[in-house]
Amino acid sequence: MNDKQIWLEFRGINYSANIWINGKRIAGNDYIIGSYRTFFINITSFINYTKVNILALEIFSPRPDDLSITFIDWAPTPPDDNMGIWQPIFLYSSGPIFINNIFIESNLNLDNLKQASLTVNTELLNNQEEEFEVEIEGKIENITISKKIKILPYEKKKVILNSIEFPQLIINNPRIWWPYQLGNPEMYKLQLVVRINNQISDKKILSFGIRDIQSYINEDNSRQFKINGKDIFIQGVAWTPDLMLRQSHKQDEIDIKFVKNLNMNAIRLEGKFATDYFWELCDKEGIMVIAGWPCCSHWEKWQNWKKGDIKIAEKSLRSQLYRLRNHPCLIAWFYGSDNPPPEYVERVYLKTLDKLYSQIPKISNASDKESKLLGKTGVKMSGPYSYVPPIYWYTEERPGSAFGFNTETCPDVCIPPIESLKKMFSEEDIVIGSKLWKFHCGLKPFDNTKLIQKAIERRYGKPNNIEDFTKTAQLLGYECWRAMYESYSRNYPKSTGIIGWMQNSPWPSLIWQLYDYFLNPNGAFFGAKKACESIHIQYSYDDNSIWIINRTNQKLENLEIIIKVYSNDFKEKDSWIKNIDIDKHSKLETMKISNFNNLTNIFFINLFIKRGEAIISRNFYWLTKDEDIFKGIDTFYHSIIETYADMSEIRSLPKAKIDYSYEIMKKNGVSKIVLNINNTSDSIALFLRIIIYDKLKEDFITPIYWSDNCVSVLPHEKIKLYGELSSRFKKEDVKVKIIGWNI
Repeated sequence: MNDKQIWLEFRGINYSANIWINGKRIAGNDYIIGSYRTFFINITSFINYTKVNILALEIFSPRPDDLSITFIDWAPTPPDDNMGIWQPIFLYSSGPIFINNIFIESNLNLDNLKQASLTVNTELLNNQEEEFEVEIEGKIENITISKKIKILPYEKKKVILNSIEFPQLIINNPRIWWPYQLGNPEMYKLQLVVRINNQISDKKILSFGIRDIQSYINEDNSRQFKINGKDIFIQGVAWTPDLMLRQSHKQDEIDIKFVKNLNMNAIRLEGKFATDYFWELCDKEGIMVIAGWPCCSHWEKWQNWKKGDIKIAEKSLRSQLYRLRNHPCLIAWFYGSDNPPPEYVERVYLKTLDKLYSQIPKISNASDKESKLLGKTGVKMSGPYSYVPPIYWYTEERPGSAFGFNTETCPDVCIPPIESLKKMFSEEDIVIGSKLWKFHCGLKPFDNTKLIQKAIERRYGKPNNIEDFTKTAQLLGYECWRAMYESYSRNYPKSTGIIGWMQNSPWPSLIWQLYDYFLNPNGAFFGAKKACESIHIQYSYDDNSIWIINRTNQKLENLEIIIKVYSNDFKEKDSWIKNIDIDKHSKLETMKISNFNNLTNIFFINLFIKRGEAIISRNFYWLTKDEDIFKGIDTFYHSIIETYADMSEIRSLPKAKIDYSYEIMKKNGVSKIVLNINNTSDSIALFLRIIIYDKLKEDFITPIYWSDNCVSVLPHEKIKLYGELSSRFKKEDVKVKIIGWNI
């Protein structure tokens, strides 16, 4: 076809740029401005068809008063403020008519989920002086629709193809997109073609999902999300990209696989909107995404906005909605973060959201502050962000405890394991509290680990060395993160969601991460993973109750619940066996442990769920009769503790002896290590952390996706663990190391 058109699409430039093609400036930095904006430029008249074409960009870094990308207090700011091209540049060719901004809306019958009607929205761009009559054709599997349209010279024509005009767009028994653990995340493909005189002018293919997303504020004033007509509990983490915004398909795959390995169903993106591949993976794996603007930067300093900032903000939102709205994994948009925007900004945001994606739940900010136009948010970001003991989450007086929807919170205690610290620091530089140590924390008040150090010393006794410190940090992180997620699960629907702060770190860090920069999970990771398992048994720190959580789509019948209580010498003091049934997507209190009189100060509770001979959930607690007592003073990042519960006796546990063996099996291009551990002694083998080393490189292997880790093995008990690792490893290539509390 004659009249070939050449287009460039810039998906992300930080912060502004002049752009040249073959020495001719095609756009200036007064137009190419805004980190989150997408730019389409027709470059047909600048192309040389007989020589090499040269694209050049002169890029300007963001200033503090620009609407740019920042890492806030999570990590240090890169020296160039991440100036550069941070999202891909695409080159397209088309005929005279170009297809742009496709959006597929699905309207699902929520009465029975048996029918959905689709609406295809798009824009057709005519960059010619000529009027055209075109045919637009859409194909979705065995459905084909077409329509003839006239397009005026230089017109941007909005086209809507709906089920009223095309009954074929009513789909019976649709394959529905469901979040992880609720069903299959089904996806469809649309092919859209525009023809002139039976010749293709442009063609686009995109994926979409059929799902309904709603949210409301329930009777407990908590934001409740509803997917396909079903209320859901959100348990997720906050994700971050690499500090330099480097992109990697492999890293995206690792991050999403870790989310599923954690048994979580959601991710929050605060101003870091990831790669297109990341979003495709979330669609494919059923991981819900809550996205929105960042806090603490010029994005929330509305009183300092310059002339033109409101336009950049509006166009940034427009660009991101065009980019993301076909992804069924996107379930909400925060158009503020720590604070709601002023009314004039909120009005602009809401107008854009209503116009481009009216179905998406719109929330003014991630805190409980009301906005002028939408009022209550139904969410909170009340912290904490540093150490609090397990009982904190069960104590209603504490602001971050298990009520509402907490959009970012954690007890921290995310110190990397010792093998990671030895990669971060030289031997002589691993000094707790040193200048270099603090440099690898966050910004004030998160520029140190003093609260963690104090908690370790007061709760477990002073560590002997850095190895002891990190080992104790794993133990503490495990119990704290487990309690956080367990408390929110138990209290649903008074609590409707929790986002742990954070999933990962943008650089080698000592804070806010469930796995470190070297992809090595810490104790907090496995505590969170345990709490979020799909069939789960748990203990409550406030009232000693035992609960069963069923997150599956099946009613579970004839389950056997085994509860055992042990003294510090591991003599059994009490035990109960119960048989229960539990409905799908429900929780059940089975009993309360009431008699602690015959127990030592340090004691243990071991919980099992069995189905037949198979153990489907096991959970082990080390506890004390001592209490953590709060002063009643809550800051935004922690609650001050007056008296720490003393568990230092746990350092005097008798030594345990274990044997282990392992095999590596290969299947479907994946290697799986099968590890058998046998406690041959009369003592509990407390908190065994398994590390796998590459013999050739003499380095620990990551990532490994464990069925469980940081496990406690009862006297004379045998357990089996599984870990998925790279397919290149054979048994003779690896070495197993087990670090335990008392082995």
